[in-house]
Amino acid sequence: MNDESRGRIHIPERMPGPALLAGLGTGVAVAALTGIAAAARALGVRGAGDDPVAPDDLVFRADRESIVMSSDGVPLHVREVGPRSAPMTVLFVHGFTLRTGSWVLVRNALQARWGDDVRMVFPDCRGHGDSGACTPEQSTVGLLGDDIATVIRTLVPEGPVVLVGHSMGGMAICALATGFPELIGPRVVGASLLGTASHALTDVGLAAALRNPVLDVVRAAIRFLPSVVGRGRDAIRPLATPFVTAGAYAPGDRSATMTDFSSTMSLSAPLGTYAGFMPALEDYDERAALPVLRRIATSVVCGDHDWMTPLRKSKALAQELDSELIVLTETGHMLILESAPRVARAIADLVARAVPA
Repeated sequence: MNDESRGRIHIPERMPGPALLAGLGTGVAVAALTGIAAAARALGVRGAGDDPVAPDDLVFRADRESIVMSSDGVPLHVREVGPRSAPMTVLFVHGFTLRTGSWVLVRNALQARWGDDVRMVFPDCRGHGDSGACTPEQSTVGLLGDDIATVIRTLVPEGPVVLVGHSMGGMAICALATGFPELIGPRVVGASLLGTASHALTDVGLAAALRNPVLDVVRAAIRFLPSVVGRGRDAIRPLATPFVTAGAYAPGDRSATMTDFSSTMSLSAPLGTYAGFMPALEDYDERAALPVLRRIATSVVCGDHDWMTPLRKSKALAQELDSELIVLTETGHMLILESAPRVARAIADLVARAVPA
C-alpha cells in the first residue's frame, strides 16, 4: 500500500456477494484476534462468588445530562457530576468504541475524593454512546478536538479546566491543542493522557492490525452492506469476546463483571463508527500539539501490558512533553477500569498541580 492510499476506503469494482462478505468479516476478525490468543489463554476471570465488582458498581450516575450541538451539527450527549458552581472542572474524553460508562469506576473514586469541590464533565464522543452518528467525513480526530472546544465553551464558559483523555480521547486532546491553542493555558490548565500517543500508531497495536488490505473490503462492506456485516458480527461475538478482553487487560485474574461490561461496550459500538474512525486512527499525527501542551501541567499514564498503545509510545510522549510518566503495573489498555483507583489518584495529583489550592 503506497503512502497516498493509506487510511482510505478502497472499494473494489465488484463487491463480493453477501455470503462471502459474512465469511470474510468473520475470517478477518478471527485473524486479527489470533495475535493475542496467548493472552486470552493467560487471562482468567473470577466467578460470581469472589468477583470484586458488582453490577451496580458499573452503573454511571449523573447529576445532569444535556445535548451540545457540534460545529457541524452532530448532537453530543454530555453527563455531569458535581455542582456547576464548583471552582474547577475536569472533562473526560473516552476511547475508540467506548462511551462515558467506561469512566464509571474512575468517576466513583474521584467523586468520593472531591465531593462538591470539582465538577466532572463526560461527553460521549461523536458516533459513540448516546451522541449522534456521523459520516465518514465527520469521523476525524480533528473534529473530536473541535467537539471538546465546543463542550467547554457551551457548558464551562468560565473557570479552569483539566482534560483527561483515554486512548482516542488523548488523541482528541492533542487535536484540541493543535486546533485551539488559545484555550491552552488561559482555560485548559492541565491534561492527563492515558494509554495514548502523539503520532505513529501505524506500526503497533490496534492500528497495525487495521492496516490490512483485506480490511478495506470489510470497511466497504460496512458502508454499503451494513446489515450483512452486522449479522456476521453478531455471529462471532461470543467467540470474539474473550479475545477482545485479552487485548484490553493484562494477564491474570480479572473481574468477570468488569470484563463483560467493557467487551460488550466495545463490541456493541455502531459499525459506522468502526469504519469511519479507522482511517483517522491509522493516519493520526498530532505532534504539532506538543509545544502547545508543554505550556500546562501534564501527566502520561500507561499500563505495562498495554497492547493497543504500548508502553514505549507513552514513554516517548512523556519525553516529548517533558511530562511526568506513571506506569501502572499488571495493567493493560483498559486501565480506567482495570486500575481505576490508581488512575483516579494520578488524575487527582495532576489536578492538584494544575490548580494549586
